[in-house]
Amino acid sequence: MVTIRIFDTPVKIKITILFVIVLLWGGVTWLELYWHPGRSLWQGLLIGLATAILLLLADFGHAIAHIFSARFAGAPMDEILISPEAGPRTLYWNNEVSPNVHRMRALGGPIYNVLGLFLSMVIYAVVPGNSIAWELAAWSAAGHGLMLILFMSPVSIVDGGTILKWTLVSRGKTVTEADEIVRRVDWVLGIALGIIGVGLLAMQLWIAGVILVGLGLIVVGIAAGKIR
Repeated sequence: MVTIRIFDTPVKIKITILFVIVLLWGGVTWLELYWHPGRSLWQGLLIGLATAILLLLADFGHAIAHIFSARFAGAPMDEILISPEAGPRTLYWNNEVSPNVHRMRALGGPIYNVLGLFLSMVIYAVVPGNSIAWELAAWSAAGHGLMLILFMSPVSIVDGGTILKWTLVSRGKTVTEADEIVRRVDWVLGIALGIIGVGLLAMQLWIAGVILVGLGLIVVGIAAGKIR
C-alpha cells in the first residue's frame, strides 16, 4: 500500500492496481494495432500508453475531484482508496451533515467529468480528422462520458444515488424512506438493463448485450444489498 496526500486527504493505493493498469494498456494497444495494422508495435504501445493515461485520468480524476467539492462543502473527505477490486473509492467518516452538504460533496466528480468531456470534444472538433490527437481526444471523451453516465445513474453507491437520496430527504422524506425509494429505482434500472441486454444478445449484438446484462446484474446486486 502506497499513501500520498492531496490537501491533507490520504490517497491509499494498492500496488496490485498496477496489474489492472498494465492490462488496460495492453488491451488498448491491441485495439490500436487491430484498427491500424500499418502502425509499428512501438507506435501502438506509445499510443496505447497515452490512451490508458487519459482513461485513468477520467476515472481517478473523478475521485480526486471529490476532495475539492467536499472541502468546498465544509465536510472534507477522509480518504480515497484505490484498489483493483473496486477502483477508486471515496470514504467519508463524517456523515452527520445536511442534505445539501451531501449533495455538494457528490458533485465534484461529475463536474470534473463534464469539464473533461467538453474539453475533449472541443479538441476532437478542432484537430485534423484521423490524426493521433483526434483519436486520443475521442478516447478521452469516451472515458469521461462513460464515467459521467455510470456515476450519475440513480444507483445507491454512486453520486447519482447520493444526490437522489438527499434531494428526497431535503423535500421531506425520512432517510429510511429515501433509501427505500432509491433501492426500488435500482431494482427497476437493473431489470431494465438486463432485459435490454438480453434483447441485444438475441439480435446478436454480443458486446453491447453482454455489457448491459453485466451492468444489470451489478445493479440488481446493489439493490439486493449484495454489493456495497
